[in-house]
Amino acid sequence: MEDINLKMIDNNEVKAENWVKFISYYRHYIDEFAVDVLGITLSPFQRLTLRAMARHTEIMIVACRGLTKSFISAVFFICTAILYSNIKLGIASGKGQQARNVIIQKIKGELMNNPNVAREIKDIKTGKDDCVVVFHNNSEIRAIVLGHDGESARSWRFNMILVDEARIVADKVISEILSPMTQTKRSTLLNLQGKLKKMLPIENGKMIYISSAYLKTSSFYQRFLKHYTEMKEGSEDYYVAAFPYQIGIDEGILSEQGIEKEKNKISMTDEMFKYEYEAIFVGSSGDSYYPYELTDSSRVISKGELAQPFKSTVSYVISHDVAISGNKQNDNAATVVTKLKEKPNGTYIKEVVYIRAHKGMELPEQHDFLRRLLLQFPNTIKLIIDVRGNGQSLPRFFAEPWDYKDENGKIIECPPLVPDDDENAKKIKGAVPLIRRMNATSSSNNLMYTYMKASFEDRSLRLLSRSSEVADEYQVDELSDEEFALFLNTDALVSELSNIKQEMTENNNIQYTRIAKSTKRDRVTSLGYGLLYINELEEENIHSKTDDDYEFVFLYN
Repeated sequence: MEDINLKMIDNNEVKAENWVKFISYYRHYIDEFAVDVLGITLSPFQRLTLRAMARHTEIMIVACRGLTKSFISAVFFICTAILYSNIKLGIASGKGQQARNVIIQKIKGELMNNPNVAREIKDIKTGKDDCVVVFHNNSEIRAIVLGHDGESARSWRFNMILVDEARIVADKVISEILSPMTQTKRSTLLNLQGKLKKMLPIENGKMIYISSAYLKTSSFYQRFLKHYTEMKEGSEDYYVAAFPYQIGIDEGILSEQGIEKEKNKISMTDEMFKYEYEAIFVGSSGDSYYPYELTDSSRVISKGELAQPFKSTVSYVISHDVAISGNKQNDNAATVVTKLKEKPNGTYIKEVVYIRAHKGMELPEQHDFLRRLLLQFPNTIKLIIDVRGNGQSLPRFFAEPWDYKDENGKIIECPPLVPDDDENAKKIKGAVPLIRRMNATSSSNNLMYTYMKASFEDRSLRLLSRSSEVADEYQVDELSDEEFALFLNTDALVSELSNIKQEMTENNNIQYTRIAKSTKRDRVTSLGYGLLYINELEEENIHSKTDDDYEFVFLYN
């Protein structure tokens, strides 16, 4: 390229042929353009990614969280916008905000500090419905707002589209809305005359998918397999690459301490770590009693509850699996709040609106936590506590009145809470028999797991949506840390469920075990205890309605 640069100008006039060679070269080696011309510092894997983006039309990058995916996207589109005049570039994401963040945080907030980049940009708008970077050569980078179903984006046309966090964008939106936007062929000509126009060809539209990995049941995995197979068979159109966290450590982008901290988070399961940080697609084992295919369809709740809504009339069940050790290898305590919506036949829609896991919380702390939770959900009809092992003594902490000072300094006096099967405890003045002591047996476990599966199958058990679907809201502080943690814990619950299998013992008894012993099932157990009680309520309701029907028939006759 040095020879071309030296011959670009002859007698103070631009040599058109050399400009064509110059631009053609940097379009093919776009990473060199970013480094040589714009002065952007890039690591080897970032340069590899940029070069692949420039040379192929169907690109998929599966990368660890925190591995500068948005930065790479921004650099590629800036270079492309400069090298191709009048080009229209679109960034799409599941709910629009992530696409805007590429423009707001990476281009405006970071890359505009580079004078070589700033010189090329004419204007930046960051509005919710009009987020666009406009270049002096009339090229544009625009964030696409997809909304719920992508319909609002149909009117746009782009030469290239980058789908950020592609795993959470519905396949139908990609196939029917985004991909057709790029079908118009784009000219790569410079503004030159005569035979020089033939030196640069016409190129097809381009689709780029960047995301962390996900479940093998997702449509994103099927798209990954398509890219992989086509590339393996020699297609020059397709390119796919996976970058696990080790790349980030080698490049100094991530630290081993930071990765270890993420891995040890109470909301992180082995499977979640694999797809979030190791760039590995995961799927339920063939032995799984609750495969992802079963549980995915239940993830329909868009908002969790840290407290019951004002003037709510529905009932809640709180279930708590007890553990007290802080050792990483030991179980966690786990709490689940299930919201009940009664159906005409006496059964319930069961919405899991709150999940929390606790590490190393002593029994008095667990008591205080559950007492506060009851204040947050005053319509709770039953508090279910696991009384095996360490949990045996926990109900005793509830047998005395409890005072609580709220945020305004007001003292709230709470009555004694006692087990509903303890006749002596019920005699305590003011006692409320709210507690159900749960002591699981092989028989109750079988009922618990089969009823849970039936509830998934008939869609009466509903869970919070995937954390990735609300990540945009969390990043812009529309969700608090505590609210976002509800979604993370639901992810962990689903991962725990996928690890459970049903098997027969030598004595022909059914038992439920963990496929991978390293994955716990604390959240599953807590949810299961609540479902056992709810199943009991449903049986009572159904029998009651049946008795009423018989009485009605008798009176009528």
